[in-house]
Amino acid sequence: MITQPTLHVEDQPATPDIQHRPHVHLSRRSHRRPGPKETRNTGAQSPNIALAGLQILIGYEWLLAGGDKLLLGGFPAQLGKLLLTIVGGDQLPGFFAFLLRELVVPNAVLFGYLIEWGETLAGLGLVTAGLLALLRPLIQRSRDARSAVMFMSGFRLVERLAQLAAISVGLLGLSYFLLDGLPRPWFVPSIAFGGSIDMGLFLAAASVILVVSQFVQRRQSR
Repeated sequence: MITQPTLHVEDQPATPDIQHRPHVHLSRRSHRRPGPKETRNTGAQSPNIALAGLQILIGYEWLLAGGDKLLLGGFPAQLGKLLLTIVGGDQLPGFFAFLLRELVVPNAVLFGYLIEWGETLAGLGLVTAGLLALLRPLIQRSRDARSAVMFMSGFRLVERLAQLAAISVGLLGLSYFLLDGLPRPWFVPSIAFGGSIDMGLFLAAASVILVVSQFVQRRQSR
């Protein structure tokens, strides 16, 4: 009798050889975009170079006009005779001729001093304000905080005075335009070798641009 050999089968199931790997925690990447780097806010504002340049040019023109009258020495005394000659003609508008005849001519010496000193001081104020506007960023970046604060206080005062000066010389430029008899600011072939725009009208228009630009710039800086 043939008997089959008894197979000794191990009761424990075969387990695969598992390698124990160290547990690694992978950091989850953030899908957010990196925020902008923090910049140091110095408070310095870049100047409006075009506006400051126009302010310096207009101020220099008025400074020369007032300085010439002061150096002449006799402008207040001569103003009355000059105005009488102009009023005697027919080129002035009626309301302006009446104003000169009744108000300015009897007080020509006083108006002469006001004109020459007004032009000089207004021109000096406009030039100073333009130069300070260009120097403003350099002063604000200065390490001396006390000097920067003092500069800004003085700059705001000069800026307000310059705005008043621009309004004053703008009215003065308009009066010069009326004294010239309201010349036409367009094509005039008879004066082809000269400028068609009257200097008084040009200075008055430039003063309006200065006042409006300064007002808009002040509103934007707030």
